[in-house]
Amino acid sequence: MKQTIVILFFAIMGLSTSIQAQTKKYPSLNHIAIYVVSLERATTFYRDVIGLEVMDEPFKDGRHSWFKVGDHSQLHIISGAAKADVHPKDTHLCFSVPSMKDFIAVLEQHHVTYEDWPGKPNTINKRVDGVQQIYFRDPDGYWIEINDDKY
Repeated sequence: MKQTIVILFFAIMGLSTSIQAQTKKYPSLNHIAIYVVSLERATTFYRDVIGLEVMDEPFKDGRHSWFKVGDHSQLHIISGAAKADVHPKDTHLCFSVPSMKDFIAVLEQHHVTYEDWPGKPNTINKRVDGVQQIYFRDPDGYWIEINDDKY
């Protein structure tokens, strides 16, 4: 009897997960791709400064780096841009970290300057909901937001 109940429980859980996957009502993020001048410089930045995990990428052509940014989401870095461009701060990537203090220490170690939303250097912005934010640019001028939102 116990074994039947356990088997029934796992069967129902599996069916429930399958139904949820089939009835998802919104798309999920697969990847974001950015075009960069130097693949080596961008890869080093996103790996060592942001702290993203490098993934195996299928092209093996020396022009791509892939990073894991979620359970099923990735950041693709693609080399070949002729020059770095200036991008507006409103267009940015955002990553959440468990400790703003620890992350800022990494930025300082790598000599990356940061600012708050209005642009005051070395200042943390605090949203009305208490989430702290900072902004800085990657080597190709893309804006990055780091916040301590609890995920």
